[in-house]
Amino acid sequence: MKLTNAQRNKILARSLFVDAQKSFDEIAQVLNVTKKTIENYKIQDKKEGFDWLTLRATKHIKESNETKENMYSQFISYMYTTLKEIRESQDLNAATKAQMIVSLGDSFSKMGKVARQEDPEAYKYGIIKLTIEQILCELKNKLDSQSMSIVIDTIYELQERLADVTI
Repeated sequence: MKLTNAQRNKILARSLFVDAQKSFDEIAQVLNVTKKTIENYKIQDKKEGFDWLTLRATKHIKESNETKENMYSQFISYMYTTLKEIRESQDLNAATKAQMIVSLGDSFSKMGKVARQEDPEAYKYGIIKLTIEQILCELKNKLDSQSMSIVIDTIYELQERLADVTI
């Protein structure tokens, strides 16, 4: 089925509103239509189950949670890297290393408390993500390519079930 010009414009208008965060005036300019036409597209879409405000809010929430998860996992990764550097440093004596590790542990503990209180789900997902990444990196280093291929195939097979998991 071929889309009409109006149908294409409605889809583009929705995308510009939801994905590009454009205002009705900006969308009207881009599509060379009136602001009233954009409002009509929004009303028609809502009747068809595409509520533009809900779609925009959902996208924003998803992106902010992913940003938080990445932030937490990056922080944890940074802490582990720093700990490794302190332990492996030849230039530091044992007392200095111990003091630096205590300080690092204190920072880690404070960040963990803040993260768990601010957004427990994002913090939990960030840790899970980092854990899975580290497990897969270790498996990659220890398994032959055929075995690693089996691991990857298994992950793909479980993908749908994993998408529905709640913690």
